[in-house]
Amino acid sequence: MPQSLMPYQEAGAAYVASRDRCGLHDEMGVGKTCQIIRASDMMMARRGIIICPGIVRSHWVNEFNKFSYLKPRVCKGMDIHDFLVWQRGRFNILVTSYEMATKWAERIVESREDLDYVVLDEGQYVKNTGSQRSKAILGKEYDGVGGIIERAAHVWDVTGTRIPNDPVDVYTFLKMCNAVSGWTQNQFIKYFFKPMRSSFGVRTEILPERLAELQALIDNNRIRRLEKDVEPQRPPVFLTDTTVDGDTKAIIDFFKDHPGLAHNIETALEQGGLSFIDAQSIMELRRLIGEAKAVPYAHMLYEEFMCGAKKRVVFGYHVSCLETVRDFLWSKKINCVLVNGSVSDKQREANKLAFINEPTCMAYLVNMRVGGAGLDGLQHASCDVDLLEVDWSPGNNAQAIKRVARKGQTQTVRGRFITLARSFDETVNRIVARKTANIANVEGHAMMAAPLDAIAQFM
Repeated sequence: MPQSLMPYQEAGAAYVASRDRCGLHDEMGVGKTCQIIRASDMMMARRGIIICPGIVRSHWVNEFNKFSYLKPRVCKGMDIHDFLVWQRGRFNILVTSYEMATKWAERIVESREDLDYVVLDEGQYVKNTGSQRSKAILGKEYDGVGGIIERAAHVWDVTGTRIPNDPVDVYTFLKMCNAVSGWTQNQFIKYFFKPMRSSFGVRTEILPERLAELQALIDNNRIRRLEKDVEPQRPPVFLTDTTVDGDTKAIIDFFKDHPGLAHNIETALEQGGLSFIDAQSIMELRRLIGEAKAVPYAHMLYEEFMCGAKKRVVFGYHVSCLETVRDFLWSKKINCVLVNGSVSDKQREANKLAFINEPTCMAYLVNMRVGGAGLDGLQHASCDVDLLEVDWSPGNNAQAIKRVARKGQTQTVRGRFITLARSFDETVNRIVARKTANIANVEGHAMMAAPLDAIAQFM
């Protein structure tokens, strides 16, 4: 017998089922997956494709087993066998990754297969209109030869962070919903945004007189509920900034080898953004800062565990930083697990269960780009989360924190942004805070994604 949904989830499912194209943009923890499954059952849909990040394919199958009689099939690897079996009608729901969907797009269109629906889980994956992925999935609107969604009666965009990095990112969603038909992306940007030009690149800000219009355009094509509105009894979240001192010799030497970089950074910030000219240098600088933080952070974490600290989830951007923390903890006989892009789906699940179920497994170290989405269950093991490195995208930072601050959490959540003292790390936090403010202005609500002074503004 399928499990029942909460009333607000039934309402969300009914909304989705009633729309040909729309977004289900509930905040993480509200239960988007079960709502989509319920919506497909309401429609008596029997033919569909779920396109999602590779890490959550198994999660969709598990949720179908809970909430529906339908039995989907996961396609893994690049073997086309599972796709062909689905195409021949051996099973109803195909669960696949964005990479594989891109590969099969032309075949799907040429087969003239009529689909009840296509789900774009983490729909921001197709925010780049120029990418082959977007062209293959979204189709002729982007000069694509594929266009999977063109074969579907219903298309549902599912994400809790539809504007992960910049309000301009919402264009592909509105285009998918036919809300800006006939508009190019440049026309969209020119109408709603003000370009801030400098010798260091271009950034955009929403025109104040267009803000309400853009918000209405977005809200007319989606349903979005915040967790605090549907689950008001949820424990609070407290975010803090923790500064560590590390060996900055490599960073100092880097600036010596790149004369003028420090001045360019400061000038760019004064003019509203970072230089794209020195993008490679900025990336290398961030790696060096992360590695400089990793050592003192590992020592701090060890001391905290020795003083009785509970389990902790740690997000990082560079695998080398997380490996440094892991190796140090292992050297001190502290059990921990690490998840990055080279870890298989099966091993990721095993590592997660070890962290949740084994009392001696004290730290779950995870690459933000790998574990920022589709990672449920950590809230049952920990109420503490550290961002050893922040992502450029505020949405990714917010998702990381919500891995612990979600349904099932019974304790106050404590999140820490780890900052290297007197370094470019403080500059990164300023940039992320600025991005967060821009997104929050359009979304109309706070995001748990801004370190330092911005925390108070958005909490």
